[in-house]
Amino acid sequence: MTFLAHGGALWLLAPVALGFNLPLGRLRAGAGRLSHRRFGLLAASAMLLLALRHVFALAWPEALSLFATAAAGQWLGRRLGAGTPSALRWRAAAYAALLAALLMFLGAPVQAANNPWDRIDAHEPAPVFSLTDQDGRRVSLTDFRGKALVMIFMYTECKDICPTMPQILARMDKWMTAEERVQTHFLGVSIDPNRDTPERLRAFIQNHGLDPQRWTLLTGTVQEATQAAADYGIVVRPDQAGDLVHNAVYIVIDPQGNLRSEFHGLFTPTDEIVKVVRELLVEKTTPAARETTWDKAVALVRGLFAK
Repeated sequence: MTFLAHGGALWLLAPVALGFNLPLGRLRAGAGRLSHRRFGLLAASAMLLLALRHVFALAWPEALSLFATAAAGQWLGRRLGAGTPSALRWRAAAYAALLAALLMFLGAPVQAANNPWDRIDAHEPAPVFSLTDQDGRRVSLTDFRGKALVMIFMYTECKDICPTMPQILARMDKWMTAEERVQTHFLGVSIDPNRDTPERLRAFIQNHGLDPQRWTLLTGTVQEATQAAADYGIVVRPDQAGDLVHNAVYIVIDPQGNLRSEFHGLFTPTDEIVKVVRELLVEKTTPAARETTWDKAVALVRGLFAK
């Protein structure tokens, strides 16, 4: 795990945000409320902050903290500013900031060299489970038939990879159509059921800006959670601080309930996951795919009667 994966990104970026907003704030000093100088410098600062959030996969609570730090830098810069800068000077600063933001938006989220990703494909029935969702209802895997599922294992007290994984999956919407989004659902299974009550799961969804209509977080008894993790190859062990360490896996299940792909690695490119999900949704609506499923069902029934 990297320093950034452990939540160090915010501590690293806060002084950066403060640093680049100080000069932008100084250039803004004395600008009229509706002036081009004020608008241009504020827009440049906002775009840089949004680009940093994109690159470092910050959750919205972390991003808001970064924005507050930037606002403090702007305020301090305006207090230190003196005189009116030339148009060339403030425009050069604004354009440079906007260009830097654009380059960051075009790039992929930051990932460490020791965090490669790998894809493993399969076509077998996904291990079934029955767990409790964030609303206290008992839910099984079969309740999601008809939708493509992307599933992760996590826990709400995790300060390591768990806050990052949902943010990476949330980016799938950039590459998906409205129809594809409706047919895709996200699951998060807790590996810490003793602490992860339905109330905590609801708070996690809210604090990380997840759509409760498209996200289902699950908990249960220790035995149920342990069994689910083991069935999907999730390795969990305690660390010296008393927290839990586990591997980062994005699991893709097709609308028929079959395990189709596993992506191992925290910083798996989001578009790679989207490609698999899109293939499964196309397969779902293809007559040939429905015929193959029917043929399998007929063969199974024939096999039962042949015994």
